[in-house]
Amino acid sequence: MRPRDAASLILLRGEDARIEVLVGRRSLSARFMPGVYVFPGGVIDPPDRIGWSVETAPGSLTPKLARAARAALRETWEEVGLLIGRPAEMPPAAPVQAPIERAYRQHGLVAAIDRLTYVGRAITPSHSTRRFNTRFFLGDGDDVVGEPMSGAELEDVRWHPIGTGDIEDGLRDVTRFMLARAIAIRNGTAIGEPPLFYWGKNARRIGICREAARAP
Repeated sequence: MRPRDAASLILLRGEDARIEVLVGRRSLSARFMPGVYVFPGGVIDPPDRIGWSVETAPGSLTPKLARAARAALRETWEEVGLLIGRPAEMPPAAPVQAPIERAYRQHGLVAAIDRLTYVGRAITPSHSTRRFNTRFFLGDGDDVVGEPMSGAELEDVRWHPIGTGDIEDGLRDVTRFMLARAIAIRNGTAIGEPPLFYWGKNARRIGICREAARAP
């Protein structure tokens, strides 16, 4: 089965030993990873290819990563009710096209795409009944507007402390891997290019993403 392109947002806040991550638990009735804690995210839709009138510096990412970033922001708003942005200096001149754009405009914000950092990519194993090719981004909790809310897709949505055992047992290996990478990026200790997390014939493997995080 060909994996569907998807995107996910890792939101971190706090410092040193008091870092928290925004995650929620998928419903036990979910078809994909039921009962597992995940970052907000979902499938990249065709409209995500179109630039928003309320986004900042879309040229800071390649076109492929820019549409993934839009999907990550949109899914975060749809799933947990959070916007990631900063106050707009002036109202956008272009007309609003999508509900996510209206949400940003109603709050007087611009979507801070240039504040997102590309973390890496993961591909669901070939034996899975549902497969995704997911690009992960790191966002700063200081750019979050709103309070996280649980909904039909994610339960127990909140800021969970890292390193206390609060959620560690509820995370899949790919989630733990991307979370560790995001923390390293935030701390300035990440080494190498964005990784590609995938499964070979017998075990998981780590490669290098063959895509630049910055536009040429």
